Amino acid sequence: MSGRHEPPTNRSFYLSVATSTLRFAIIVALVVGGIVLLNQAFPEGGTSALPNPSGGASTPTPSPTSKPTKKPKPTTSPQVVGVKIGVFNGAGVTGLAGDTALMLERKFGYDAVQVTDAPASVAQTTLYYRSPSDKAEAQELARLAFKGLEIKIARLDATATNVDRPVQVAVYLGNDYAALQK
Repeated sequence: MSGRHEPPTNRSFYLSVATSTLRFAIIVALVVGGIVLLNQAFPEGGTSALPNPSGGASTPTPSPTSKPTKKPKPTTSPQVVGVKIGVFNGAGVTGLAGDTALMLERKFGYDAVQVTDAPASVAQTTLYYRSPSDKAEAQELARLAFKGLEIKIARLDATATNVDRPVQVAVYLGNDYAALQK
């Protein structure tokens, strides 16, 4: 047997193939097991115990939905807080516009950006809104602050020069409102 190499027998050939197949199966099982383990450790859409880079608590990632959602239509619900109003004293009562503006800011959160006298006397309290989207704001202001009065609500004329540009709703206080304040 010196120097002579024996040809492989069928048995050693099959044993070699079986060993290779077994090794391949073990590698596949380890890879699949690793994937399963990683998937359990880091679930999709789950939370992580690690903090996020900004230092706050991490938030769950939303999972995709099966059907797309429709965008909601913009609503014209009143915002109230932060709405820019102008208050105009059309009743000639000293301090009426200032007192009313202060009440509207404190009680409801409106932002009175213009407080002054009206250019003319006003019989009926009237709210003027600047744009169509501000109409709901004017209606809500009338409902909240002027109960018991028949408030006129109208679109502000684009040529009105006495109402500052940032004003969304102009409140013209009339004699009817002044009579209720006494």
